[in-house]
Amino acid sequence: MADAEMPEDPAALVRARYVLYVETLRARMPPAQFGLLMEVIREYVKAGGGRFRLDLEPEEKELFTEEVQHELLNLLGLIGAMEPGHEDRADRVVARLGDGEHVKAAMSLVPPDVADDPDKLRAMRDKLDTQQHQRKQDEETVEGIARASGMSDG
Repeated sequence: MADAEMPEDPAALVRARYVLYVETLRARMPPAQFGLLMEVIREYVKAGGGRFRLDLEPEEKELFTEEVQHELLNLLGLIGAMEPGHEDRADRVVARLGDGEHVKAAMSLVPPDVADDPDKLRAMRDKLDTQQHQRKQDEETVEGIARASGMSDG
């Protein structure tokens, strides 16, 4: 692209980068995986961003490989970078945090300097592990209350 064609607005540049990235994914991913990835992105945008829960069918879970999750994080970084003042999010990288006691194959989108710091990555994994453990305990408590109150068959 010639300099004259480059958008001057940082958000427009990120939008162009997002579109190019999506088209690259479309060309190299199996259609079913690409379709699932785009559906997850639509659901994320529809939910207003932030944290949301994915309820995948068994065949969708099979398609939602580590590579698809990796690309999801990349796209979420580009979407976040479209927010004024957050253009630097486009330069974040996917870091593999590894396994904890309660979280497995954790990944996160982080600034490049964090990706190169094993102590920071370990701290992030430990925090995610603690949060996952707490969520599991909370779910068990709610299920126990539902059973005790007769609201559940379990």
